[in-house]
Amino acid sequence: MTIERREFLKLLGAGTVAAALPERGAAENLPADKQEIHQDYQSNIPGTEYFFLGNGLIMAALQTSPDEAAGTHCGLLLMSPEHFGRKSNTYLFHPERGLRNTRFIAIVDGTAYTAEFTKSQVRREYPGSVPTVVIEWTAGELKIREELMCPAGDPAIIRTVTLENAGTRALDVAGRLYLYPNLGYFDEYHVDYGNPTLTARGYQTLELFSTSTGTAGDRFLSIDLGKILPNEKKSATFILTLNYPRSEFESKGLPHMMEETRNYWSSKASFNFNDQALNQLLLASIAGIRSAVAISGKMDGSIWQYNMEWVRDQSMVAAAAAMTGQTEISAAILKRILTHSVNKDGKTVDASRHRTPETIELDQNGELLHAIHANWVWSGDDSIVKLYWEKIKNVADYVLQPPFLDPESGLLKNTREYWERDASMGVKEGFELVYQAWNILGLEKASRIARHMNENQLAEKWLKASQLMRQSFTHHAKFSLVDGGRFIKRRLTNGEVQRTLEPPNRKAMPLGMPLSTEKACFCDPDSASTLPIMLEIVDPTGPLAKKTLESIEELWNQRWDIGGYARYNVSSEPDSPGPWPLATMLIARAYHEAGDHDKVRRAIEWISNVQGGKAGSWLEFFGHRPVPPLPPVGVLAWTWAEIITFFMHHVVGIRPSEDKLIIRPKLLAGMKFIEGDSIVRGRKLHIIVRTDPDNQFAKIDGLEQSPLKNGAIELEFPKKDIILEIHTA
Repeated sequence: MTIERREFLKLLGAGTVAAALPERGAAENLPADKQEIHQDYQSNIPGTEYFFLGNGLIMAALQTSPDEAAGTHCGLLLMSPEHFGRKSNTYLFHPERGLRNTRFIAIVDGTAYTAEFTKSQVRREYPGSVPTVVIEWTAGELKIREELMCPAGDPAIIRTVTLENAGTRALDVAGRLYLYPNLGYFDEYHVDYGNPTLTARGYQTLELFSTSTGTAGDRFLSIDLGKILPNEKKSATFILTLNYPRSEFESKGLPHMMEETRNYWSSKASFNFNDQALNQLLLASIAGIRSAVAISGKMDGSIWQYNMEWVRDQSMVAAAAAMTGQTEISAAILKRILTHSVNKDGKTVDASRHRTPETIELDQNGELLHAIHANWVWSGDDSIVKLYWEKIKNVADYVLQPPFLDPESGLLKNTREYWERDASMGVKEGFELVYQAWNILGLEKASRIARHMNENQLAEKWLKASQLMRQSFTHHAKFSLVDGGRFIKRRLTNGEVQRTLEPPNRKAMPLGMPLSTEKACFCDPDSASTLPIMLEIVDPTGPLAKKTLESIEELWNQRWDIGGYARYNVSSEPDSPGPWPLATMLIARAYHEAGDHDKVRRAIEWISNVQGGKAGSWLEFFGHRPVPPLPPVGVLAWTWAEIITFFMHHVVGIRPSEDKLIIRPKLLAGMKFIEGDSIVRGRKLHIIVRTDPDNQFAKIDGLEQSPLKNGAIELEFPKKDIILEIHTA
């Protein structure tokens, strides 16, 4: 049957076509010969949020948008975490229609409806512990609830739609979903009318079908629900798969998948902080890293932005995943790093490539060693250490050689700084604070791993290197990273503090950015100066920490009024002046250890309420970024790791080592209790923490333990699931 193009539109039905076609907007004023890509390609339009779902095999994000200019409300983005891309490269993006064809369409008495921002609510729920995105909206007298979830082990997005007649008369109702694939990836399309299934093939394969009885049309599935009486409910379930044939899906069966999924998520960390906003931050972050990290361990440094990998970012996510019981994620990341992102000499990649010694990110070695240790002590599994031991040794040794190591002080130097500015931006050869901080910690962890491997000489070597670095870090007469009683960002090889950046060619900097236009571009303060505090390399309550944190306050609301911390003094910004959720979480972790609960609360409340807080996924920063030449702003997976670490390591205070488990809760001011589950070495610890200044104790399965020491309990690793109750000040 041949269908002319205009005839095809008639077959769809006028109401449905109106819902599916692009809305009239700014583009209608363009010259007749000019066509622009749909605004959904933009990632950082104000008010837009992304609710992520995924399992390492498939990744999806439901977009919410406050108005037409911001993009499609309740549009669905789909991609594989194994293959990076920009937002316009996602599998359901259409150049002229954006994500409009991904919405559920309710047809009520012949009129088509889709969810509107002002008439809908979108939120996360966790039925049976399963991360679920819920859309509730109305279509006339019809109440609609959409639930989107991802099975634990199958590359599918399951969308269940429940429709309830809230009126007083019967309604004639049908539901419809389209499959309009991105034509850049899919060049074949097939409709199975007998067993209604839509299939798009190309670089990948997508299938859309339903568990409910329906019909297939050209690029759409329709479910006829018939008459829905007043107060009656009817449901339909749609399945969208990636490289997963319908026959295989049905062979396994949805009930089996759901049972498997509930079992998976109920075996992961989950805590109730008696504060719904805090609960959501942790749960969304745990679900976020599961969605962002491929089964292979591959992870984009910033979704839709960089399309590249960093050892730094992946190490932080690996450590956080271990803390949540997602040891399969942690192990996959570390194996990928040690196989693909570290060469035989122990040199790490950033932006998916190796740098010259002058510009390599030296902190990455320490962060990787820390993550390897975290995976081992949380999981109790040393197989990664044993399998990659030769390469791990080289990771530790790499930083302890020329041209990085100053042999007298034990400190590390080159011409790249932590936030990736280099000589072209005015960075001079010197000692970067973060390079020391992470390697002080990383080499100490490497020493512990070496003792486990019976390599005592190496253990002693790395421990001495860590200790010398730690001593020089704060006390070396010429090169310490302390000046004026506070931490500084950088000290040059002649002993001077690098206070400003002076690019050799300011015209080469992105137009309009401070580093290209301002005469005085200051290095300090820098949010990363809080790392020695949050990592407890120095006393978090001491005068050095206090004065450093005082200086950091310059970064809050530095040149804006929406809150949040900049990553460093904005005057030296080459590309991203504005508040950074990542930097804000780093500083919050330091403030928590310092005991300044007001600053922690302010930071956490900002994270909860800023754009992305509702969905639980945050853009790298908020502000102006000239494009081109810079990539669009994406969702930074690392932020999820910092939120998890804040709660698990600092607030709940679970700190396993090689041979013992320390739990040192530090509740935020105003918290009365914490209750939830942690997974340590395959055992579930149900932890209850209450504030009780007059009666501090700990019980395991109801039996009182030794008194708390400095608010902490130390115990052997449980050999079974336990209930641990702690009353602390």
